[in-house]
Amino acid sequence: MPVRIFLVVLSLISVNSLWAITCYFTLAKDNCWNNYTVTVDVMDAATAKVLTTAVIPPGKSWVRQIFPCAPKEKLIYRAQFSPIIWEREKGQIYYAKNYWSLPNDTNSGDSAWNVSVCYPSDFSQIPLPPEATGTCKCDFDIIPTIPPKKI
Repeated sequence: MPVRIFLVVLSLISVNSLWAITCYFTLAKDNCWNNYTVTVDVMDAATAKVLTTAVIPPGKSWVRQIFPCAPKEKLIYRAQFSPIIWEREKGQIYYAKNYWSLPNDTNSGDSAWNVSVCYPSDFSQIPLPPEATGTCKCDFDIIPTIPPKKI
């Protein structure tokens, strides 16, 4: 009986690892938000379960988080920033403009997927900071590439 239980557990682990893939969430904030802390939750759109939370502190322009994901999964993001600009925004949550759908299948060379998001352009109804200029943009060129994962 213990051998049978061991084999069942081993087969479940094997099947689960076939469907799971490592995902990277790369969050960049544009230069107009340099003095703010930006926090973004990555959530499974079907269950609203938070998969990871990315925080970019003042003075930093990007962050990368690893999170578990699966083919065909749909993701949604929610964001907050601090300090608040106006009192009425205290506790305000801003949602992404779109859902992100992960690929249906892993390709033979895939060891991980990267999801890149720009704050605030990928989110709805985020106000512009008072000190913002007209040239706000996320600079993904300064973010290092993800090295291939050794399997």
